[in-house]
Amino acid sequence: MKLLSRTQRPASAFTLVELLVVIAIIGVLVALLLPAVQSAREAARRMSCGANIKQLTLGLLSYHDAHDQFPIGVYGAENDKERKHEDGLGWASRILPQLEAQAIFNNLKNNGIAGYDGNPWKPGIFRAAHAAGRRPLPGGDAELAMFRCPSADLPTHVPDADPILGAGPFATSGYAVSHYKGSRGYCDLGMFWRVQEGLKSGTCYQDITGDGVIDVTVKDPDLRRIRIVDVTDGTSNTIAVGEAAYVPSFEAFPMWLGSWREDGTTLFKTQDPVNCNIGGAGYPLTENDVLRLPGGSGTDDCTFSWHPAGVHFGFVDGSVRFLSEELEVRTFLLLGNRIDGEVIGQLN
Repeated sequence: MKLLSRTQRPASAFTLVELLVVIAIIGVLVALLLPAVQSAREAARRMSCGANIKQLTLGLLSYHDAHDQFPIGVYGAENDKERKHEDGLGWASRILPQLEAQAIFNNLKNNGIAGYDGNPWKPGIFRAAHAAGRRPLPGGDAELAMFRCPSADLPTHVPDADPILGAGPFATSGYAVSHYKGSRGYCDLGMFWRVQEGLKSGTCYQDITGDGVIDVTVKDPDLRRIRIVDVTDGTSNTIAVGEAAYVPSFEAFPMWLGSWREDGTTLFKTQDPVNCNIGGAGYPLTENDVLRLPGGSGTDDCTFSWHPAGVHFGFVDGSVRFLSEELEVRTFLLLGNRIDGEVIGQLN
C-alpha cells in the first residue's frame, strides 16, 4: 500500500458544528461590544452638543459687552393685535458676528427687501420676504454647526409642505433648522421675550419660596432691554439657552433665524418638565407623544433633547449644565426666572 506523504494528506477544515460555534461566539462579542461603542459615540455627541451651547452663551456675553444689553427674543410688532407681533428675526440673528458668521450677518442685513434692507430687525420680515419671492432670506438657509446637536435627527431645513395638512410652502419653508432655543423663563421673566411681551405690564403668580403660598411678581413694562445687572438672581443661576429639538407643529418648526407666526420656533419656557414628558426622541412625534405634551399638540414651549434622560442648558455666565428630566418643575421654573431671589441648591 502506498502511503500518502505529508504534503499529500487532505487539508483539515472546520466542521459545520465548529463553524456555528465560531459564529455564535462572534455574535456574543458583537452584542457585548455594540452597547459600549454606541455609548462612546453618544458621549462624544453629547460633549459636542454641550460645546455648541457653550459657544452660544459666550456669543451672547460678547454681544452684551459690545452693546450693553442682550438681544431681544423676537423682534416682532409692539401691538399684539397685529399679525406681525410674532413675525421677526430672533436673538440668534443678532449674535452672528460673535459666532464668526459675519458674512451671513452681512447678507441678512443687506437683504434687498423694500423696507428691510439695511435693517431686518423690524416686524413682518418673514411675510415680506415670502411675498417678495425672496424666501428664504439671504443667509437664512445656512446650516450653522453651532445650532445643530449631533444626536438630534431633524430635517436640516423647514420642509416645503406640512406632512399632515399637505399645505405649503410657508413663510419659513427652506430656512435652516436649529436644535437650540432661547429661554423666556416663566411669565416673561426670563432672558428673552418678544417685543410686545417685553413692553406689556402684568402680574405673575407662582410659588417662588415653595411654601405652598402663591407669590406675586409685578412685571416692569418699561424694561425694554435685559442687561447683566437685570439678572439679580446671578448669572450662574439663570438659564439663557437650551436644547429644544422637537417639532410640536409645523408652524413651530425650530429654526435659528426667528419666528413668523409662533415664537416657539426660537424660544422656550421653563414652566413644563424637562423633556416635556415625551417618551423618546423622534421626528415626527408619535400620537402618544403628542397626547403627553402639556396643553396638547400645539405646545411649543418645551425643552427637549435626543440625549438619554436630560437636556443641556447654557447659563448666563457661560456655563453649561446637563439637567435631568427628573428635575423638579419648580426648580426649573426658578432657573428660568432672573429675578425670583431664591437660592438654588445642587443641581443634578
